[in-house]
Amino acid sequence: MRGRWVRLAAGGLLVVVVVAAAACSGDGDGAADATTAPIDSASLGSLVTAECSPGAPVLKIDQIPTAIAAVEAELGGPQRYFEINATDVLVNMFVAGPDATTVTPYVFAGGALTSNDVIEAQGNTFEASALDIDSQLVSSCVTGQLPTSSQDLFLVEGGVGGVVRYAILTTSANGGQLLIEVSGDGTVLSVDPVDG
Repeated sequence: MRGRWVRLAAGGLLVVVVVAAAACSGDGDGAADATTAPIDSASLGSLVTAECSPGAPVLKIDQIPTAIAAVEAELGGPQRYFEINATDVLVNMFVAGPDATTVTPYVFAGGALTSNDVIEAQGNTFEASALDIDSQLVSSCVTGQLPTSSQDLFLVEGGVGGVVRYAILTTSANGGQLLIEVSGDGTVLSVDPVDG
């Protein structure tokens, strides 16, 4: 089991939620509880091999470049980020301090940029130049293969050496959640059931 911090914002206030995701073992034995239904491993396989068709993203993925530009204009140049995520209403950016031991959370919503207090942080960071996202494709395979699931969050997080990882958190009609790692063009790389 690995723990992940997924940051969501509501009404301009930053809320930090811990999401526990099953380790990617390939055996598909993620435990289900009373609130989530078992994930069908055959369905997961078809998701990974799905073809993608361009379409407008459900989440504010297409606003990420504008949000980054707003932060970097305010701060006077390129920044390093711990994470950037997009919901259906806003983009959150977690900007690393000069020594990457602090983070300033920024929220970009409705064309306006706001920030929260600086807090301690640790982890890997990345620059905006590392992003390679096709906003018309990145969530399209997930949309096409899981049409009745909601997309709750698009996540970009830093990895070792400044690389980035993209993932989409989805919730099915029965309440089951998946964390789906994708490439910038929407190709599904892995699917992890999220324990409730």
